[in-house]
Amino acid sequence: MDIVSLISCAALNNAIGDLIYKYLYGWVQTWSDNWSVIGAFSVTVIMFTLFLKIIVFPLDIWQKEVMRRNAKKMEKMRPALEKIQKQCGSNRELLMQKQRALYKENKYSMFGSCLPMIVTLAVFFIVFGGYNAAVSKHTQETFSALDKVYTSVYESPENEALSDEEKTAKAEEAVLKAYEEEYKESFIWIKSIFAADTWADTIPSAADAQKNITDLNTARYEVVMKPLMEKYNEGWNGYLILPIVVLLLNIVSIFLNKQQMQQPAVPGQTEEQAKAQKTQAKIMQFIMPIMMFGFALFYSAAFTLYMMVNMVFTTIINIVYNVITKKKDAEERDRILSTTFKK
Repeated sequence: MDIVSLISCAALNNAIGDLIYKYLYGWVQTWSDNWSVIGAFSVTVIMFTLFLKIIVFPLDIWQKEVMRRNAKKMEKMRPALEKIQKQCGSNRELLMQKQRALYKENKYSMFGSCLPMIVTLAVFFIVFGGYNAAVSKHTQETFSALDKVYTSVYESPENEALSDEEKTAKAEEAVLKAYEEEYKESFIWIKSIFAADTWADTIPSAADAQKNITDLNTARYEVVMKPLMEKYNEGWNGYLILPIVVLLLNIVSIFLNKQQMQQPAVPGQTEEQAKAQKTQAKIMQFIMPIMMFGFALFYSAAFTLYMMVNMVFTTIINIVYNVITKKKDAEERDRILSTTFKK
């Protein structure tokens, strides 16, 4: 990837991050002064997911229709494809020619069968980058604000007569209070929505924060964030609930989309190669949930919450869509049968 592409990706990530963190989160925060059970950022994530789902809903339906039409065309072409493979034998050039002719005759687009997955992955990684940017903004803003709190208390004229230890204790107490009143964002069992719902530290170490804060003074970070680390980094940040739910929902999605995910035969493929392709496709179906589980394990619980809410609505849409299309297919079969018997 060239420098221009990297800059474009960074700009897009920051734009999505600003949309989520500065605008939507800033608006949600004004709703209430008490977010003790479900934090304002968790509500922001759920709202953003719903907004995005509404926006891409026509795209979801279009993708499903493309996959459904392709699956029906492939089912129709399968006997002819098998016949062509037997006729051509090891003559790959002739096999490729006949397969392409068959695809053209049935208006089957191999690119069309891959396009839905490409679009879905593109949206996924754009949102992923946006949430990473939002987490970075929160880490930077939190440290910057708490650093000012620490400094103002430590250097306050009122505390001038105190010892360094007493000043430090007062500053640390003020940092804890400010964090808990303004910057702590939990979600039911998760101590911080900005860390993973796993064994991860609730308050990032200086090394982890350095990934999100440009030119971070690590020594200063350790001083300011010390009281938070001591209080909140005991035990896990979460209990792996969101990652497990995301994994299960992705597995359910595979079975709901099973019929629509049939892979087309690549022109020129032999029967053995076609079988190998099917095997690889089946493996890939189960690699995807594992990949999503990996994202859920190693990235923020905010992004995992987005994946979970998105998958819940996707699963509901898939179930409703499957019920409707099965009814349509049954009606179409009945119509064809009735027409046939009349003749």
